[in-house]
Amino acid sequence: MLDTPVNLSRPAAMNKTVTRDGFPTHSFPKDGLVALSRIAYESTPLLTAQIRSGVIVLAGAGGNVTAIAGSEGCTIVDTGYLSRAAEIESEITSAHGRPPRWVINTHWHFDHTDGNSAFAAAGATILGHAQCRARLSTDQYVPSLSWRISASPRGAWPMVTFDGPITLDIGTEELHLLPQAPAHTDGDLAVFLASANVLVMGDLFTHRSYPVIDESSGGSLRGMIQAVERLLPLIDEETVVVPGHGAATDRTGLVAFRDMLRSIEDRILVLIETQREIPEITAARPTAEFDSVWGRGYVTGAHFTRMALAGMGLINAPAAQ
Repeated sequence: MLDTPVNLSRPAAMNKTVTRDGFPTHSFPKDGLVALSRIAYESTPLLTAQIRSGVIVLAGAGGNVTAIAGSEGCTIVDTGYLSRAAEIESEITSAHGRPPRWVINTHWHFDHTDGNSAFAAAGATILGHAQCRARLSTDQYVPSLSWRISASPRGAWPMVTFDGPITLDIGTEELHLLPQAPAHTDGDLAVFLASANVLVMGDLFTHRSYPVIDESSGGSLRGMIQAVERLLPLIDEETVVVPGHGAATDRTGLVAFRDMLRSIEDRILVLIETQREIPEITAARPTAEFDSVWGRGYVTGAHFTRMALAGMGLINAPAAQ
């Protein structure tokens, strides 16, 4: 339902060589995946789906945006791209009768926070993990994805930060904001809607695609697995689970994601224990069983393996140039 057909697949000339850090030499535009994804999402249709009464998900303008109605004002989780902010706000106002009063960031990555400044300028208060603000306020470099990202303007930073669970009461719903130990990044949080029985996970979960593991922000495969395992006890078979990318799903979909991550980790660890070198580990294709389902997007099985190894400290990332 929300599986937006955004084409971020690799250009034909990509990944022909591998640098000494173990990451591929990309044939991306000058600004890497940042530029490529901005171009792709400029023309992607914005799809809106109601997943619960008063809860809609918008896909196609970056990471998924979840909008929640409340008697004290509307709340959105993540903001997508700045160039699509007016379109997103129009859809939310049409659905909920007012623009967002609160914005919650699930993590710092640009496809989830680029629209922050527009919503803040319109009067919204931004909430996020303390490390999300720290990352947005400084230049960032993610070698595994060729991301070089300048610090966001101050107006785009979370105004209310925290590193432990908090609850935001928006009148008709309580939103439980659940910061996680480093997983996808070091500033992730999930949002649980108690009454609606909805779990919004940001990029702690991507449905039917391999997730990014941002080793430059303290991300790791083990951290991703642990985050999912901490959140699973909160939900039941009736819970709607909203990923950072891909279609909304249920507990079964999240368990399948966790099981895939566990299996790949187990296979990588066996190869490490047998003292295989990095090229041998990647050549062994520990993701092969899952690539037909999870490896169809930008993050291929080979790329995911290298990100997992980087998160384990086995591939050293070069300094930003």
